[in-house]
Amino acid sequence: MKTRRARISKRSVDAVPTPNEGEVELRLWDTDLKGFFLRVYPSGRRVYAVKYRLGPAQRIFTIGVHGSPFTPETARAAAEAALRRVANGEDPATEKKEARAALTVNALIERYVEDGPATKLNKRQSTWENDASNLRRHIGPLLGRKVANQVTKAEASRAIQDITAGKTATDEKSDKLRGRAIVKGGAGVARRTRTTAAAMFAWGIEHGLVKANPFAAVKMSIPPQRSRFLSRDEAARLFATLELAEADNSVNPAFCDAIRLLLLTGARKTEILGLKWGEVDFDRQILVLPPERTKAGGQNGERRIILSSAALSILYARRADRPKGADFVFPAIRGSGHLVGVRRAFTRICERADIGGVRIHDLRHSFASFAVADGASLFLVGKLLGHASARTSERYAHLSRDPLQEAVAAIGNRLVPGSERDEEPAAIPNMAAQ
Repeated sequence: MKTRRARISKRSVDAVPTPNEGEVELRLWDTDLKGFFLRVYPSGRRVYAVKYRLGPAQRIFTIGVHGSPFTPETARAAAEAALRRVANGEDPATEKKEARAALTVNALIERYVEDGPATKLNKRQSTWENDASNLRRHIGPLLGRKVANQVTKAEASRAIQDITAGKTATDEKSDKLRGRAIVKGGAGVARRTRTTAAAMFAWGIEHGLVKANPFAAVKMSIPPQRSRFLSRDEAARLFATLELAEADNSVNPAFCDAIRLLLLTGARKTEILGLKWGEVDFDRQILVLPPERTKAGGQNGERRIILSSAALSILYARRADRPKGADFVFPAIRGSGHLVGVRRAFTRICERADIGGVRIHDLRHSFASFAVADGASLFLVGKLLGHASARTSERYAHLSRDPLQEAVAAIGNRLVPGSERDEEPAAIPNMAAQ
């Protein structure tokens, strides 16, 4: 290896000869800044570097290739900065090597999606699929190429803002979704993506892949509560319309039964549509769902859904008409798997029943509202709905009778006899007869 000495400048860099083929390299050492040098390779490539000693060991920190952005002046400034870090006990060469070997955000996403399910056994497969979609479609395009350990809180916050503004929205081809996948942004998507990204980085910290969680500190606005409760009159109209739709064959009877069970049990849509006959316990009059089929299980991780006589009647009738070999209570119309498309059927039923502004998930809220109105405590409502935390049931608190108001009413009635009001709610329809 040949060496030369001169002050590194544009003139000296241009003048240094290119080594012959077979020679390793030529080094031009700077006469002003100790350790700063230029490496010239037989290919003609010129690379700036700085050599330094840290303890007993010598290191070489590569600054960059001659050209934009590294000129002799900018390379000299970078060498000076590296030597200042060495004086403070830092090792820029080792740090650069570690950064190069570190996981990118895209690599962390794939590790989380592939290895995460084995470490979170109670998390449903469908939830993992949604998480993977959020991370790959929103976090990946914005931060995927960055080293995961180098993502700052400001960058995480900016990514969530971009998702809120719809910058990751796209319409792309998909093999699974009838040839197209429409990816939307917005506040709701950004909120779910932030939660998912924070969970991924927390998992990465737990498994020694990253050192910090930049998404944990990202603040989001509190989402508005969108709970819509059916009135008892609306519930009666819904059941009556289901009977009519089934009678005139305008809606598949399986959809009608699924909608009935959603309101009669307060179960989640996926819990009913994905219900298997092995999960129905007719003797104990309950549904027993394994942990992977529900958000929060009860004893031994299971979720137990109590069945009313009306719900049992639906299941008995479906069992009598069960197709041979069918595992699902609501088998798919075509192919294997379970029934899909209940939202569209529910929308048609609501339009026919003149019930507006209601989503299929609001049947679950309505079940809870009827239970509270009939005197069930929030604790019992939480148990019926399978809530993991009692706080989740607090959204129904305003539906229960306020003990303070009852105390004030009692004082008024005592002081002014005859002032009490009789406002008993209308009776809920006899759903067992539907």
